[in-house]
Amino acid sequence: MTKTRVIVVGAGIAGPVLAIFLKTRGYDPIIYERLPGPREGGLSFMLQPNGLRVLSLIPEFVEQIQGKSPDKIMHCSSLDGKEDILTDFDISPHSMRERFGFPMIEVRRSEFQKLLIDTAENHDAVEVTFANGVKDTANFVVGCDGLHSNTRTALFGKEKADFTGLVQFGGLSPMPPALRGKLVLLSIYADGCHMVMHPVADDKYSWAITTREAEVKEDWKTQSVEQQDKIRGGPLSAWGFGAGDLIKTGERIVKYGLYDRPELKSWFKGRVVLLGDAAHPTSPHLGQGA
Repeated sequence: MTKTRVIVVGAGIAGPVLAIFLKTRGYDPIIYERLPGPREGGLSFMLQPNGLRVLSLIPEFVEQIQGKSPDKIMHCSSLDGKEDILTDFDISPHSMRERFGFPMIEVRRSEFQKLLIDTAENHDAVEVTFANGVKDTANFVVGCDGLHSNTRTALFGKEKADFTGLVQFGGLSPMPPALRGKLVLLSIYADGCHMVMHPVADDKYSWAITTREAEVKEDWKTQSVEQQDKIRGGPLSAWGFGAGDLIKTGERIVKYGLYDRPELKSWFKGRVVLLGDAAHPTSPHLGQGA
């Protein structure tokens, strides 16, 4: 009996996950992606228990995730030139498992994406292809091609993504002296901006700062050397709690706008369906962006 063939457009996060699940259900998925492979632009993921619960349905997958689980979360303030700790509570793996069944895992996006693709390729011969301009046919097509989805445009016409007025910039940095020996998810609230930082490896922290600025594209491209130096030497580099050191030592700092799209009444048309940001984009906050 011929298997039902499904073309999945996009090898970000939703695409490979969908391909793995489709294969376990007897479908024959193939993924097409415009980029040659994973890149660092997306920085990191904060995988929350609800996401890990879904990923745990893939046999032995969660155990292979190379990331860090924080022991506590701290919310700090740098308002009015004062540095105060507002809250400090336990989010250790043991505590999170007792409450939600799964811990929180913080991981570099490129490492997580590579693990997904490797799993999709090896999970009973799922085929993954990176190509541009290749024509193919299948029983169904799933558009997982992100905020600026060409699949969505083909189905429902071109529409403008709505800029929220918020911009984020961030990077990966060596662990600062103030945070050595600690596994802390740290949020800092300051005048007109917010910073979140968390460990993704033994010696590496990921961080992002949200602020209001003029519109910036959502392309996740690394800033120029001059732009990165301006951020590293800017006023935020004086922040305490280890935040300033992270900014000063940021590697491949990216900057991107946060966008939303009008709600669709339907996520499919005929044999084509949308998934992920192509269907319902969400902001990259609280570990729920992907």
